[in-house]
Amino acid sequence: MISLLLALAGAPAAQGETATLQSCEMTPSGWVCQYRIPAVTVIETVEGAPTIRPLIPPAPPPATTPAPAPDRSAVETSRQARLIARCADATWKSLCLPGDRAEARRLRAATQARQTLRAEVTKLLSEGKCPEAVKAALAGADLDLAREARSFCTP
Repeated sequence: MISLLLALAGAPAAQGETATLQSCEMTPSGWVCQYRIPAVTVIETVEGAPTIRPLIPPAPPPATTPAPAPDRSAVETSRQARLIARCADATWKSLCLPGDRAEARRLRAATQARQTLRAEVTKLLSEGKCPEAVKAALAGADLDLAREARSFCTP
């Protein structure tokens, strides 16, 4: 085992035999990237054993279809949530710029207003007041919420 580690650590990579990035995607737990790793060959010095033995077979060629691009709205929503968490209540000694602080406060106020409107519409829907719920969503300028309320009320 030690000779394997020494062989891998001491052997310089040949020209063109480096890992290549295939694709990356953002998941809820963080970035997940896929690499293509070249075949590794171990040289053994044990008497009677074969001199060269392939350890990892070469990877198949990548698929012809490219990886889907991340959804811009999801990426922007994630950025805004991080900005709010980091800079909305930041003190003077934090690493947030004044513009970031102002944007974070504005985004937090908009998020709270959206949550309040959603709670009001949900309350009206729970009471069976479908037309009032749709009107409240439209008055709050949330067309998606109005569509959700209208589709909820449709039998």
